[in-house]
Amino acid sequence: MKCKVFKINPQNESDELELNQFLESVELKQIFASVVSENGHFWSVLAFYEDEKQSAAKIEKPSGFISPLTDKPLVSQIDKPEKIEKPAPEPIVLTAEQENDFNALKKWRNDRAAQDGLAPYMIAHNESLVQIAALLVKSPADLLQIKGFGEKRAQKYGDEILKILGREARDE
Repeated sequence: MKCKVFKINPQNESDELELNQFLESVELKQIFASVVSENGHFWSVLAFYEDEKQSAAKIEKPSGFISPLTDKPLVSQIDKPEKIEKPAPEPIVLTAEQENDFNALKKWRNDRAAQDGLAPYMIAHNESLVQIAALLVKSPADLLQIKGFGEKRAQKYGDEILKILGREARDE
C-alpha cells in the first residue's frame, strides 16, 4: 500500500482536478482529509492506495467530503465487502446421565477455581465441560480431543475429571 498527500486550495480548481485524476487512476484503500488554516485555508488530503485500479472494484460517491468550490463530493470510496456470517453450531443435547456429569464437572470446576484463586473459565469453559460429559472420555489423552484442552490442562486436571465421571484413568 502506498500513501500520497495533497494540498487542496479552495481557490485553485486545478488542485481538485489533480486529486480526482489521481483517484481515478488508483485503487483507493483509505482517505483522510482535514481543513488547515495556515496563511489562508486549504484542505490536506491523505490517500492510501494500490498502484493500479482493479476493474472489478465497485466505486460509489462518498457521504462525506464536499468540495468548497463545486459543492460536489471530493473523492470516491470503495464499497467494503459484506460480512459473511457463519451458521451457529448445533447445540449438544445431553441425556439425563450426561447432564448429571456436566453439573458435577461444573461444581468441581468452580470449587477448584476457588481453591486455586482463579476464575472458573481458566480451569475449563462450560462448552468444554459439555463436550466432556457428552463424549466417552476414558483417559487424560482423550481430553486432547476436547476444545480448550491441551496437553498441560489434560495432564493437570485429567485424573480429577475421570474420578468425577467415575472412570479409571488409563494410558492409551
